[in-house]
Amino acid sequence: MSLEAKLREKYKDELNEVDDVEELILDGLVGNLNEISEADKLYVERFKNLTCLSMNFLGLTSVKNMPNIPSIHVVPLTHSPHLA
Repeated sequence: MSLEAKLREKYKDELNEVDDVEELILDGLVGNLNEISEADKLYVERFKNLTCLSMNFLGLTSVKNMPNIPSIHVVPLTHSPHLA
């Protein structure tokens, strides 16, 4: 299941107003994600007012396709021991 699908499942209708979302908690939504897909990157980039994108326990091994959102101040990435 994609990261977008997992986010929609977790947050339900809370993500409809993308301009109102300041924090996305992705922690543990997808185990052993390795890297973010291009489609998921584009989906997360819709949230232009994010200040925190928490990505703990995703098992990332690469920062390839990390969302580029200038308003983000914090990106926790714990438990990604093989992150290069």
